[in-house]
Amino acid sequence: MGCVIREYRPADAPHLRQCVVALQEIERGIDPRLRPGETMADAYCARIHARCREADGHVLVAELDGAVVGFVAVLTREMFTELYDPPGSYAYVTDLVVLAPYRHRGIGRALLEHAEALALAAGAPELRIGVLAQNVAARRLYLAADFAPHVEILTKRWTDQRPAS
Repeated sequence: MGCVIREYRPADAPHLRQCVVALQEIERGIDPRLRPGETMADAYCARIHARCREADGHVLVAELDGAVVGFVAVLTREMFTELYDPPGSYAYVTDLVVLAPYRHRGIGRALLEHAEALALAAGAPELRIGVLAQNVAARRLYLAADFAPHVEILTKRWTDQRPAS
């Protein structure tokens, strides 16, 4: 059986949580200051659903042989808020993950394509996605899906001491 991308159902809750934990642990591998996935997953899942209610969002799951192996959350009407932003709204992929044993099979790309289709159907003028600069695999997927860098946020961290003022 092939991979099926479908809307989230309440019975998917434990699988969504598992995916959130996996995503957080990937990002913790890049930035160890992040909270462990097990400690933030329940609240974060609730936040995903709340944001979807607020911004016409969707949670889609990837199902392979009856098992949920990944998900994407897309907000189809995220409002620009800054005075220097254009007027209106855009679509935004808040989260995308495929569990490790199922990567490199095109599942992430399929999730992204379904998110894009929802954004287009909602009339969003653009689709945005954030990625940690050191997440090479995710960056590769997004660039291959025709996303282009738009804004870069640079970070300077102090390890032992703050610089003298």
